[in-house]
This record gives sequence, C-alpha cells and structure tokens, in this order.
Amino acid sequence: MQRRTGYRVGSEAVDMANTGIRGRASHASTAAPRAVHAWRWLLAPGLLAFLVWLWGGYVLSWKWTGLSGSVKLWDWLQVLALPVALGLAPLLIDRRRHLRRVHHLSAAGGLIVFAGLVLAGYLVPLGWTGFTGNTLWDWLELLLLPLVVATGSLWVRLERQRASTEPGRPRPPLTRRRLLVLVVVAVLVVALVLGGYLIPLSWTGFRGNTAWDWVKLMVLPLLIPLVILPVLARRLDRHLTSAGSSADQ
Repeated sequence: MQRRTGYRVGSEAVDMANTGIRGRASHASTAAPRAVHAWRWLLAPGLLAFLVWLWGGYVLSWKWTGLSGSVKLWDWLQVLALPVALGLAPLLIDRRRHLRRVHHLSAAGGLIVFAGLVLAGYLVPLGWTGFTGNTLWDWLELLLLPLVVATGSLWVRLERQRASTEPGRPRPPLTRRRLLVLVVVAVLVVALVLGGYLIPLSWTGFRGNTAWDWVKLMVLPLLIPLVILPVLARRLDRHLTSAGSSADQ
C-alpha cells in the first residue's frame, strides 16, 4: 500500500509538472503574437505621424517641422546611416545562416541602385540628393562606421573561428589569395592617401585633414572589430554554453 501510494503521489507530481510546463509554453506562444500585434498598433500611428511631418515640411512648408528644400538626401543619410546599421547588426549576427540567395541578391541590387543614385547625383547633377560638393573624406565620415557595424556578423564569425582553434595548435596561416588581397588593398589605400595630399586630388578631400582628424575618423571603426565585437562574442558564447549545461542538468 505504501509503495502504491508513493507511486501515485509521484505520478501526480509528474503530471502537475508537465501541466505547468505546457501552461508556460502555451502562455509564451500566445504572448509572442500579442507582442507583435501590439507593435503593429504602435507602428501604424508612428508611420502616419512621420508621413504627416514629411508632407507638412516639404509640401506645406510648415516651419516647425524644420524640413525644407535645404534638407536633402545627404542630410537624411547622416541621420539614418548609423541607426539602420545598429538595427541590422544583431539581425545579421543571429540570422546570418538563414539568409538565402534571394536575400543576397536583394542586398546586391540595393547596393547597385544606391551606387547608380550616387553617380547620378554627381554627374547629372541631382540637386535633391545633396551629393555635389561632398568629397571622399565626407563619405568616409558618413559610411565607414555604419559599414563596420553592419558587417558585425563577419567579425563575430572570424572571432569564433579563431576561438575554436584548439589550445596549443597553430592557427591556420593566411592563404596566398587572402594575403595578396590584403597587400593590394593596403597599397591602393596608401597610394590614394598620398595622392590626395601630394598631387593633390581635390575630390578626396584629404588635404587639410591632420593626423588627429584621421585618429577621430578611424578609432571607432578599428575598435569595434578588433576589441568590442570579439569581447561580446566571447561573453555571448560563454553565456550560451553555461545556459546549455544548466539545461542539461
């Protein structure tokens, strides 16, 4: 009798635990759609307000908007480049393996369209773009940091490959092709910088910028892939490893 009673109590406890787990799982599965639905309700009024702001500034000339014909595409790029890169970086790091060919083709198509727009902005020129008068230095200030942030998945992957090398085992050397590419890129960059200062090439906008200007331009784009992202990748891997081991226990 005691064994049957103990068995019955144990089975009831297991059933209660399973019921609790199913309840929490169903609650989580229903909470996720609710959160997405709430974001949709918030997104619609925000988008509507943004469109009214644009229309009032550019079409109706409402002064309080701060928008007018003097606020061009270049100004919008200065505002949006880094926030968009920060938004894309976690998505690319988390979902990089799930990207398909259509995603790569879409990204390549977007880059081609943007490059064509930049060329048209300078050559036609298209006044509403605001590109005319901006030099290569201005483009570096605009896009260098966002590009480094947006390609964070590449730096994280390289760090994980380095960390996966067994202790005491020599790291695989650079292939000749990669080494050749690095040498060619370095030579071209040095030649461009020297030409910008010595010839000078006015379209580069390098002349007049001092070593301190270069430090301000390069410090974050160098710190992010060399220091910040490797540290974050190691901590994230440790957290996932500890979470997986605790779940197994």
